[in-house]
Amino acid sequence: MTSPMSDFEQSVEAPALVQIARPGAQAYLALAGLSILFFLITAGTFTSLGVALPDMVAQLGWSWSRAGLGYTLLALACGLASYAPTVLVRSLGVRATLLAGGMFMGVGFLLMSLAVAVQLYWIGAILIGVGFALTAIIPGTFVLSRTFSHSSTAIGFYYTAGALGGVAGPVLYRLVRAAGEGWRDYWQILAAAVTVAAIGAALAIDRRADAQARQPEPVDPTAADGGWRVSAALRTPQFWIITAAYTAYLLCETSLNGLSAAHLTSRGMTPALAAAMLSLQALVNVAARAGAGWLADRIAPRLLAIAALALVTVGIATLAVGKGEMVVALAVTAVGIGYGVSYLATTVMLLNAFGKARNLELMSLMCLVSTVAAAGPFIGGLVKDASGGFAPAFQLFAGVCAIVLVGLVWMKPAQRLSV
Repeated sequence: MTSPMSDFEQSVEAPALVQIARPGAQAYLALAGLSILFFLITAGTFTSLGVALPDMVAQLGWSWSRAGLGYTLLALACGLASYAPTVLVRSLGVRATLLAGGMFMGVGFLLMSLAVAVQLYWIGAILIGVGFALTAIIPGTFVLSRTFSHSSTAIGFYYTAGALGGVAGPVLYRLVRAAGEGWRDYWQILAAAVTVAAIGAALAIDRRADAQARQPEPVDPTAADGGWRVSAALRTPQFWIITAAYTAYLLCETSLNGLSAAHLTSRGMTPALAAAMLSLQALVNVAARAGAGWLADRIAPRLLAIAALALVTVGIATLAVGKGEMVVALAVTAVGIGYGVSYLATTVMLLNAFGKARNLELMSLMCLVSTVAAAGPFIGGLVKDASGGFAPAFQLFAGVCAIVLVGLVWMKPAQRLSV
């Protein structure tokens, strides 16, 4: 038996774990390689597909329902494949996992570029989703948490690179179009760039990371960082509260991206201004992620998560009923800050709460459960069809966030009776 203060309370209230070894050139090379890869795969997936899809539909004559299914398949494949990185990292190592993910994404982008029949586009979307799961977040967090003394700062930089990719994707597509190329050329460029970046990131990672992954740290109940087994962690309400917080943020972010433009235009805002509000949210998200890494090394990540979820709750509730440019701008800013901070805060909470030894498995399970957030736009569509507007859906999402917020506020340290 261990003291309840020794396992969870330190981890949720204290800054991130501190490594003994001081990072050297290899560590910063790994950070650069992983960040470049995360930038490219984020730029080339959801946001790029959103701007390229209208051109694909116009040229190939697809229906929007069939075209939109590819977007859904991409999101589902990404979420449902969340445990695949754990299996590959534990069996083959981090570098092989990144190479496999790069191969999946490269082939997926090539299939996108060759698409004539919609089925080829669907297969490409699924492969890209699986590749995203193998190359982003989970392997990156695994490496960085074991490489840097201030792991939150490094992970925050990594997440910021990914968010910047989301902002850059539509811009990159427009640049390719301006150069006289089409969507097929764009997907081929991405196929080559992601493949090269995956190889570069794999080579940048220290070989010792593979050895550590294949022989994970033994669970030590007396360790300062917890040393929880997966089964023990899953029996705690704290794991599920952290996972619920992560899922709630994703639910609101996905729904905002998919529904807010139509919602705002239905409330009298011009399409151009509605799009500008989405861009504002994305830019604020980037800035928040950049600052969250620094803050999480100095402020309890649980407090950051509470503040972030409060901002998201207020922002989504305001969007449901708010009118006017200033009110909407403040609402999307609140959501952007909240989502940017929460992404990092929940990741660090999970790492600090249950230790490094099984964080790879727990992070994968958290991402897998959060796949349910992809239902947000679908739920919003059902609500729109039934009520004539999106406002009730946004109010529903705000209510979900408020319930999870109460859980975060009242979350107590977990007393581990056995491991």
